[in-house]
Amino acid sequence: MCCCFHTEMLHELATVLRYPRLQEFFGLTDELVYNYVAFLRRSAEIVILNPLLTAPIRDVNDVIVVQTAIMGEADIICTNDADFFENPIAQYLSHDGITVLDDIALMQRLRS
Repeated sequence: MCCCFHTEMLHELATVLRYPRLQEFFGLTDELVYNYVAFLRRSAEIVILNPLLTAPIRDVNDVIVVQTAIMGEADIICTNDADFFENPIAQYLSHDGITVLDDIALMQRLRS
């Protein structure tokens, strides 16, 4: 199983993981966050996006996730964002062979 990211997504992940409430809750240090994002950068496929590719999703900020999945030829998007489970984006992704799962459904699929 391969994981794909766009560099902007990794930057956002690093920003979110440095939120004080998350650092306190999970015991994250800046060094742990840096090392985790560096690991993802080394082990994931970094995707170059097509700025002409659009997606029928409510939140324009989610277009980058859709573009990354399509350009990276992903099979699954794992998210708890309700927008991804609604039409027309669910059908759009399905047409490209991409399934949208939440974290629990993904874990169940991986275990089976």
